[in-house]
Amino acid sequence: MMTALRTAARKSTNPLDATMTKTQVVRRKFKSALPRTPENRELSALEAMARTMQLLDQLINETAAAGLDTNNVQAGLVYHQPRTKGEESVLARTIVVPPNAKEIGKKFVDAVVNLDKPRFLGVLFLQHDPDTDRAEYKNVLFVWPFLNGPDDAARLIAARNQQAKGGFKKAAN
Repeated sequence: MMTALRTAARKSTNPLDATMTKTQVVRRKFKSALPRTPENRELSALEAMARTMQLLDQLINETAAAGLDTNNVQAGLVYHQPRTKGEESVLARTIVVPPNAKEIGKKFVDAVVNLDKPRFLGVLFLQHDPDTDRAEYKNVLFVWPFLNGPDDAARLIAARNQQAKGGFKKAAN
């Protein structure tokens, strides 16, 4: 009897899940599993790419576990170049991870490695929800920061807002 109670307690779900679409539940679970505060240190290009891929893979796996289409998830690495001549005043740019895994090396890795003195801000996610009735919830953009400064947060929000206006493009400014 006690074992049955313990098993039932472990399988409990958030009461809000009943009012949310599957995609919204996946997003809530993904975001709640992330650390509350980032490490707040500048990452190398390899660390930034690895962290981006790790987070994207985690979101894709949670999406698949919920029985949803994994093609409805995208991610991009947000950066700026304050120490690069001619790029100092650019708020942020985004390099999108290609949906086709075979193109990641050429389109994503090469683009990141060839950046001149980048400062990586975080990961920008796009999650498409085909089940919602409200247009404003069809495509949700959210970020996970690498850095915790107020200027860094503003740059991430600017990148998110720009993507919301122009779609998930290869590079945006």
